Parts: sequence; structure tokens; C-alpha cells
Amino acid sequence: MKIFRFLAVAFVAMFGLVACNNDCEHEFIEVDHSADLVGTWTCLEADHAAAYIFNADGTVSTTGVDSEGVWEDVKGTYSVVNNKITMEFESGRIINGSFDIIPGQAISIVGEKGRHTYQYCKEDLSDEIVGMWVWVDSNGKGSENMGIQTFNEDGTALFTGGYEEIDYKVNNEFTYKVVGDLLIQHVPNDNPPYMVRRLTYTTNGIAFGDIMTTYSPTTNYTASWLRIKQSLDLTGKTYDYSSAYVSNAKGKDEDFSMLGHTFNIANIKGHNFDMLFRSELFCVDLNANSITQRFRANGRDIEIEIPITVDGNKVTLDLSAENPAYRKVDMYMFQDQDNTQLHMYMHTNDFINYFANMELYNLLASGEIAADNTMAIEKVYTDMEARVESINVSFVFKARK
Repeated sequence: MKIFRFLAVAFVAMFGLVACNNDCEHEFIEVDHSADLVGTWTCLEADHAAAYIFNADGTVSTTGVDSEGVWEDVKGTYSVVNNKITMEFESGRIINGSFDIIPGQAISIVGEKGRHTYQYCKEDLSDEIVGMWVWVDSNGKGSENMGIQTFNEDGTALFTGGYEEIDYKVNNEFTYKVVGDLLIQHVPNDNPPYMVRRLTYTTNGIAFGDIMTTYSPTTNYTASWLRIKQSLDLTGKTYDYSSAYVSNAKGKDEDFSMLGHTFNIANIKGHNFDMLFRSELFCVDLNANSITQRFRANGRDIEIEIPITVDGNKVTLDLSAENPAYRKVDMYMFQDQDNTQLHMYMHTNDFINYFANMELYNLLASGEIAADNTMAIEKVYTDMEARVESINVSFVFKARK
């Protein structure tokens, strides 16, 4: 319907100009759209992303990315006569074009580089994006994605996570800028180094809190991000296992047993952990200095209290304090604004150590391995290392009611 209205307006404007040229001998402006241009307009296409901010005093600024490069907050002036627009920028560039407009909705500008359509932005989202966000997703095509992004007020940001075939990253630094509803990210070591996405923000979009969506035209993919806290509130919290997400899993194509369940790293998916954790009623009790894991393995109830050290969102599990045979595990934990969800992220080495620790604990407790059998203990870790080339895992827990 909006497209039909847009074409209808464009046709009427064109018809009016033709009629005037044929029947009138004087300059006549049927509709003066100068005031309608005032505001922020954004365009997001696969090969062109740009924002224009038109001011009532005739000044304009633009930020964008295209095949020729990137530009930021380039200032200039603009003038409108009939359906023609001229923009002259301090950089020396002059843009002459024609345009059609639906006030408050969309504008289509035809210039030397073709036609681009811009959407009107009712609000700027640069303040709303500040904070920490989590994203987990199964795309239905065999890929599972996960990520944590932290956007700071000074334009710097961090990313932790992995998606599809992209290797897991921990606190990968980049810079960003938001103009209207366009998010422009500069990640120097990526190819291409600039990514542009369209933002949508919804306060209390779901029961867990605020939702921000990002849309990419190059992948035609929309990701939903949940706002989470930038500090942990662990004391006295109990969480039950809910779901798991896996990405970049590579390893031996062979079955192996882990805590009484069969896994294969070459084709492992998040739902494979459901068989382990849900069937064993896996839960965690959290405190400032320890995490207690409760589950069943091979028909036995197991409870492990693990000393932890918390540094921001990084949590180090240190079972070696109980027995030097165990290895330390670093993971990242995140909670939503009401502490109703807990996310745990771990990468390859920590995945290996975490599950080898759990397997070893079970073997020692059942008497299958003697506490002084150092060779058998070490084999638990070397066997796990041999199976796993790479893996990124995110576990989601929900607060016990």
C-alpha cells in the first residue's frame, strides 16, 4: 500500500509539472516541499548506505558508506526548487537531482549515481543503543549463532561470540556511529571493514526486557538483541538449564560418551545438550565466590561446588583448588535486566576443560579412576582435546521460580 501511494504521489507530481510546462508561461511551484525535507532520512541498500540530516535553516549533513568509501558528518547546504534539489558540501561535492516525497515517510532522490530511496526517522537511536546486548539464534539451516555486544557512549564497542563459520571472538574491539536508525560499525580487521545495519528499538519488547533488532540487506538477515546488564548479580540465584547454541564446531567424526550420553563433535548441535542437561535436571546455584552444579550422571546425583573469581562478566571456575588434577575454566556470564535469564559463553579450550572436568569428577566419584592414577586422569583431557578442533557454545538458563 505504501509503494502504491508513493507511486501515486510521484505520478501526480510529474503530471502537474508536465501540465504546467505545457499551459503556463510563468514559474509555478505547485507544492513547496522545503519544510517536508527537514529531519533525518536514511537509506540502506546492499551497495549504498547513507543518512541525510536536513535542517530548517538550509544546512545539511551526511554520513554513509558505499563502494567508493566512507564519509562522516560532511556538512553543506541545500536548496529546493519545484522537485529539484541541490546540495553543496564543504568537501566540494555538489549533488543535483530530482526527488519525490511522501512527507514523514519516504523520499526518493534521483542523482548522478541513480535512484536511492530514504526512510524518514522519527527518532535517533544513538542513546538507546548504549549498553550490553545478547543474541542467540538457530537459523533453521544448521547454523547456530550467538553474540554479546557492548556499545559505549564514546563510540567504542566490544563483541564476544561467533556465528556460522566465523571464528569465536572475545572482546573484539570496534567503533560505531548511529545516525537516525542506521548503525555503522568499523571493524578494522574484517573484510569489508564497515558494516551497516538498520536498527529497530522496542522498550520492554519481550518479558525479559528491551529488544533491539538489526537488519542487514547483504544477508537479508534480522537479528534480535536482548538488553542485558553489564554487571553480575549472582548471590542467591538458582538457574535451571533451558537451551544451548553451538557454532563453528569442528572435530573428529566419531561418537564418544560424555557423562553417560553420546556426542559427535563433527555434527554437534545445541539440542544435543538437551539430552544431557534436561534429562539430568542440570541446575546451578550461584554466589559471589562459588557456583554449585547439580545434575545426575549414570543414575547418581552429583553436586559440585566450584570456587569462582568474577571480573566484570568474566567468571573463572577453579576446581583445581579442590584437586590440582582439574583445570581452570574461563567463561563469560550475562544476566537480563531482571535476572530471569543467565547466559554462559565458552570457547574451544574452556569447553574442553569444562566437560573434561565434569567427566573426571564423575569417574573419580564412581571409583572408575583412582585419585592417584595421574595417567588415567590426564587421558580424560587428552581424549577430549583430540576430539575437538574448535567449538563455541552458549548455554541459556532460566531463573527457578
